[in-house]
Amino acid sequence: MKRLIEEKLLEWKNKDSRKPLLLNGIRQVGKTWSIKHFGERYFDNLIYINFDVEPKYGEIFKRSKEPAKILFELSVLLEKKTDISNTLIFFDEIQESNDALNSLKYFNEDSKDYFIIGAGSYLGITLSKGASFPVGNVELLELKPMTFKEFLLAYNQDMLVDYISSINSIEPIAEPILDKLNNLVREYFVVGGMPEVVKTWTELKDVNIISNVQNNIINAYFRDFSKYPPSIMIPKIIGVWNSIVSQLSRENRKFMYSGIKKSARAREYESALQWLINGNYLIKTTMVNKYLIPLKSYENNNHFKIYMPDIGLLRKMAEYPPSSLLNFAKNDNIPFKGAIAENYVLQELTATYIGNIFYWANDNYEIDFITQFDNTVIPIEVKAGQNVKSKSMTKVLEKLDLGIRFSTKNLAYDGKIFNIPLALTSELSRLIKYI
Repeated sequence: MKRLIEEKLLEWKNKDSRKPLLLNGIRQVGKTWSIKHFGERYFDNLIYINFDVEPKYGEIFKRSKEPAKILFELSVLLEKKTDISNTLIFFDEIQESNDALNSLKYFNEDSKDYFIIGAGSYLGITLSKGASFPVGNVELLELKPMTFKEFLLAYNQDMLVDYISSINSIEPIAEPILDKLNNLVREYFVVGGMPEVVKTWTELKDVNIISNVQNNIINAYFRDFSKYPPSIMIPKIIGVWNSIVSQLSRENRKFMYSGIKKSARAREYESALQWLINGNYLIKTTMVNKYLIPLKSYENNNHFKIYMPDIGLLRKMAEYPPSSLLNFAKNDNIPFKGAIAENYVLQELTATYIGNIFYWANDNYEIDFITQFDNTVIPIEVKAGQNVKSKSMTKVLEKLDLGIRFSTKNLAYDGKIFNIPLALTSELSRLIKYI
């Protein structure tokens, strides 16, 4: 399956001032496959070491900080000569060896030109603790679940992806194409972007089987919760995790510690919540008190919303019937549809849009998301179906010039609200330039 991160990996390879690269991402999101595929395609040789499977290799990094000696001893163990000019060196689950992580500093400072990538499911957690190497000596990149366009590519819908990428004016999409896109978005809501689930769906197209695969992934996360954090934090992490569906079931989606249990307080659970966020298990958006530039200066960290990194896993955790999602556009009264659509939009934007994404609310109104594009503050509303009325959007547009609405309706701009079909969420940064 084609992963769009390959383009960023190729940019890294071709840089003149290249540093070792660290690829972060949630477990089972496809880090190992993506880097191995990249190495096999663009290099003559690939050295692969997994510190979780073979912790003994960590001993080599304890013995020396000298890159040449490290590579020589690795070559002896692997029985593979290393031509560094055309070899990708891949340290998988690198957070399992502090010495290997620390060695990246010395590889970066060496005069030789190395191609080194480290990856791990818990790099975000490791880095948040203050890693044993200077961050300035590495480049950081995150691999997220497959986007809707990657889902289409896995589905052999290359021409549809080309069509999406070719839209260069604000005019209605042909209705048959829009219907096809909306139908495929609904499938994506069920399947999500975890590679194994996508692969299973494209091969078998059986909702029961993909639900089992999703359940296996969720169970693997529970095993992680019991294995990696401090033991005192484990029940709190599980409590936060188990509350996510009910948190998103609220009309305003605002995260409430009392949603974990009635007596819960922030001081008891905020470390557990942050562990999940650092590990990429959850996505956090904070509120801004005002929709003025710069938005960051009005951020209120006491109010926030929490979403899942993958819409398919959220669907499974909520035990949402796939048949209801596949047909939800025909029924605007389906419960939880707003949370599903919002999670999808945030998932797409965090993967494809470089700006910070907040939300805004007061006692009477709320905007799902809000962002700053250049010198413009842009409110974003998400509508799952055809009912697109919004008192909150009308209110904020009394002072702002432009609002974005994602819905199943066609591409259109009325001079104030720019409606973008849900299927084109990833194109926001590009399409907004045409108005």
